[in-house]
Amino acid sequence: MARLNLLLLLLACALGLHAQQADRAIRQGNSAYKEGDLKDAVKAYSNAEKDERGMFNLGNALYRQDSVKQAQQSYENAASMAKGPDAQAKAYHNLGNSWMRQGKYQEAVNAYKEALKRTPGDDDTRYNLAYAQEKLARQQQQQKQDQNKDQQQKDQQKKDQQQQGDQQKQDQQKQNDRNKDQQQKDQQDQQKQDQAQQGQQDRIDPQDAKRMLDAAQQQEKDVQEKVRRLMQPKPTSPPAKDW
Repeated sequence: MARLNLLLLLLACALGLHAQQADRAIRQGNSAYKEGDLKDAVKAYSNAEKDERGMFNLGNALYRQDSVKQAQQSYENAASMAKGPDAQAKAYHNLGNSWMRQGKYQEAVNAYKEALKRTPGDDDTRYNLAYAQEKLARQQQQQKQDQNKDQQQKDQQKKDQQQQGDQQKQDQQKQNDRNKDQQQKDQQDQQKQDQAQQGQQDRIDPQDAKRMLDAAQQQEKDVQEKVRRLMQPKPTSPPAKDW
């Protein structure tokens, strides 16, 4: 029993010492924060980050330094560490502000709603919630318009590609027709050329024709001469001589 009491006493002393260190760090951070020395404030609050007050104030100092992402994480931790509804509501309220700074309006709406669940009468949070909802609606509308624009561009691109494909088919068909016509013309020209060459082969050369005519005439003369000789009377045989 004595040992248990001693352990409890030591634990209480340790907790008390930790609380004193956290209080001192928070006071140092608050002093630096008021003087605008945010760097020292962040350093001091970091020494008390196991305390919900130190975590919440650390978020505020980071937020004022424009370290919004880090501030958001600090507020999330402060909201989970906070024990009372008021402290939780403040953490969620500032968490909503950090989401707003990042343009994450849906997350901001959710955070403000969590704050109002704990402090329904907080007019500042209610105002911020309405503003966040308006920004969210505009964002969603813009996203919808962008999606419609993208879809229209895709449809137009598809239509252009279809028209281009049809035009290419038409051009190809025209080219095929031209090739076919040219092929037929080439065939006709070849036929004419072949016929012309055949005609040239059938036509007798003038010199050859003259030689053939001269030969025919000479042959006719020879025949006439032979006939004339055959038609001449043959001489009679001389009378036989008696011995």
